[in-house]
Amino acid sequence: MPLTAIRMLDAQNGWSLTASSILRTSDGGAHWKDVTPANAGLNKDAKATFMNGQYAWIAIPPANMQEGAGITILRTSTGGTSWQSSKINDPRVSIIDMPHFLNAQEGWLEASSTPGAGHAGSDIWHSTDGGQTWTQLSSNADSSGLRLGYVTGISLKNSQTGIATGNLGAGGDNSVPSIALTQNGGKNWQMLSLPHLLGGYTEINTNSQPPVFFGNTVIMPVSVSAQDNPDLLVLYRSNDGGQHWTQTSVVHIAATNTYVLDANHAWATDTKTGKLYSTTDGGDHWNVASNAAYNLQALSFTNASTGWGVSSQSLYHTTDGGQTWQQIQYTIQ
Repeated sequence: MPLTAIRMLDAQNGWSLTASSILRTSDGGAHWKDVTPANAGLNKDAKATFMNGQYAWIAIPPANMQEGAGITILRTSTGGTSWQSSKINDPRVSIIDMPHFLNAQEGWLEASSTPGAGHAGSDIWHSTDGGQTWTQLSSNADSSGLRLGYVTGISLKNSQTGIATGNLGAGGDNSVPSIALTQNGGKNWQMLSLPHLLGGYTEINTNSQPPVFFGNTVIMPVSVSAQDNPDLLVLYRSNDGGQHWTQTSVVHIAATNTYVLDANHAWATDTKTGKLYSTTDGGDHWNVASNAAYNLQALSFTNASTGWGVSSQSLYHTTDGGQTWQQIQYTIQ
């Protein structure tokens, strides 16, 4: 049963998802225990946050991106031995971001409609009781300032500061990356335009991806298509919590799964060649980590050397930062 997501907490313990199950490992991924509750209703588009060995949240959108059914939230505080379920009745939802919980009680979720004509509806939901109940805070259909027409997700620094990503959608100037910044927990948003991509690229279309916060330092992947270089990836960096940004070097790959470990280390798979690229200086320089085309679609690193990668059919492990990978012949119990 192929894994669709993985989150390792340390060298031995971690969580993963398949299209129909929630799994836990205590031996580095060789054996997985199925901790899925009865009648969970998982599908391949479910997204999860695994905070630690005890707390986890799984958001389940409608199957096959059919709007109207709303979102199911599964949550556990016992490492998966028991689960509770709640519902977000958002009728226009077909796509979800992963839940974002800062602690055991407070979390956020971005939900969106199916993109059409360069635009998708986006709603920001908030919970203060561990995911039992949810309140809608804002939407790109209201006057909150969230004017992203196409959305890719959100990231939170703390209970007040957060960033929503994507681009301006059809009719917007997407030659420069755009984000929405909140300073009051998602109720109101301020649109920010990042510096123009350096290098003389023409007919640029950018799409920002959810950033990772390390205190006031923020690392944000931006996917770029340009007339003369069809697929590019660049990390933008902020040192003041997202107010001001600088661009690092461009790497010529098509990447949709950039994994940022810290302010220096990141990995990304080129979806066209299947090769894995890495940076050890925050995006100033990128190198091919491995010449083998593993086509890793999900990544989880616990430090700069040790990581796991999931392809469409296999699970791999590295102890040298991604240069070599060993396949794990895992079992599910």
